[in-house]
Amino acid sequence: MKRKNTLLFAVLGVAFSLHSCSGTGTPSPPPVGGNATVSVVLTATPLVPPPTISLLSFSAVVTGISLSPVTGTLVNIPLNATNLIVDLTKLQSDSVFLGASTTIPAGTYSAIAVSFSNPVLWFCAANPPGTPGCSPGGVTKVTGGGTAAPITTTLTLTGNQKTGVAVSLNLANAITVSTQGVPTFNLAASKVLSAATLPGASTSLTTGQLDFVEDVTGVVSAINATAQSVTVQTATYGLLTAKAGTATVFSPNCTNFNLNLSFSCVTQGHVASLDTTLLSDGTFALTEYDPLATSTGDWIEGVVTTTPTSPTQFQLMANDLVIASTGSLIGTSVGTLVGAAVNVTLVNPKVFTVDTKGLTVPATSFGGTDAAILRPGQTVAVHLTRFTLATGTTLAAANADTVILRFTRLAGSISVVSAPTFSIQSLPPLFGVTVPLEVQLSTGSPSTNYDGVANATSLSSGQTASMRALYFGTTTATPFSAAKLRVP
Repeated sequence: MKRKNTLLFAVLGVAFSLHSCSGTGTPSPPPVGGNATVSVVLTATPLVPPPTISLLSFSAVVTGISLSPVTGTLVNIPLNATNLIVDLTKLQSDSVFLGASTTIPAGTYSAIAVSFSNPVLWFCAANPPGTPGCSPGGVTKVTGGGTAAPITTTLTLTGNQKTGVAVSLNLANAITVSTQGVPTFNLAASKVLSAATLPGASTSLTTGQLDFVEDVTGVVSAINATAQSVTVQTATYGLLTAKAGTATVFSPNCTNFNLNLSFSCVTQGHVASLDTTLLSDGTFALTEYDPLATSTGDWIEGVVTTTPTSPTQFQLMANDLVIASTGSLIGTSVGTLVGAAVNVTLVNPKVFTVDTKGLTVPATSFGGTDAAILRPGQTVAVHLTRFTLATGTTLAAANADTVILRFTRLAGSISVVSAPTFSIQSLPPLFGVTVPLEVQLSTGSPSTNYDGVANATSLSSGQTASMRALYFGTTTATPFSAAKLRVP
């Protein structure tokens, strides 16, 4: 469906200073001349799941980042892509890299501004409690907008300084759900946007690392075997290059594709997912390489919205794409497809697989070729063999021959902690559960990454937690295996 061109311009008050005053009241020294390196990521703070609706997608295009100096002209930070599209529901647990600059003049800045366009929210009305999925005909699209005024604060940068900023969008403050269960949104509402320096105070990151930037999926477009670096062309975030090291993990899919568990697994033209860490100099270290397919092609990844009633058909809400290097079926339709519902038909499907990435995975019956095994709330990636754009009230449609279980993003409340597992409750009604569900945390290599807490033993009952996790359905004793956990 075509989106309205509603432009949002949001200016964030940067509620931090890179140099604070001492306890005696002595002012910070004036900035040292030269340039600083500043990297910017975008995250989202979750809202408590409303009992009457499930938020399926909240997408927008990021169109610019700028710093406002106390004196002088705006300083722009170049975006990593000219058409940088984000789905904020994914950013409840993840971070997306917006851009970096190594030429930010040292000095004092009064604000950081991030602008968005084409925001679209998709939600669905809930079934009766305990019944998973969206209600029949309940998937709905909402558009809106707003403008925020600048908030004055202080950001001081010194020459040769290397730092990062996390811009966070608070979904609870941006979205309002009426008593009739109809959501509206306004990105210019009070306290929607905030910013903080990286890394956070509590995290499983190590020295010199600013943030986790994970599940960056696309086509491998360049390899430097000498430097052991790989570049992936994504559909929505631009190019991202990461350098492997001794700690890099190569996923079991390397072996599944008859490739070695080493950098030689990295092959140009393959479809792959990169887990990386953003370093203080604005570059990326490769923490895990995960090949998904051995040839280029069009893929749609999204959340299953209803319990399939057909062995060959189901619906998903698209939140990521891979575009074939040549002969793409999707072509230039990326902007209208991210954050949109798609009806999928399986044609000559291969056996469904799980992208475990080497995490601890419980026994599961996921497999076969029957769509009826899929459960609302699961995230799957499908390889397209045919695609038709949405027209009017008719949703986009795709034929697919491959289904891979991938990582769902969701938030809830921690119930009981018994590391390396915990129970989570108060999930979105899409999951159709009224009791806590167990989450498996991984302690090996790879291990679950943490943001907001240092490790599993720091978790406690009552905390809100967002996670990126494989979801196997409620018939499995441990329904979730978490790759990432964030406690806001």
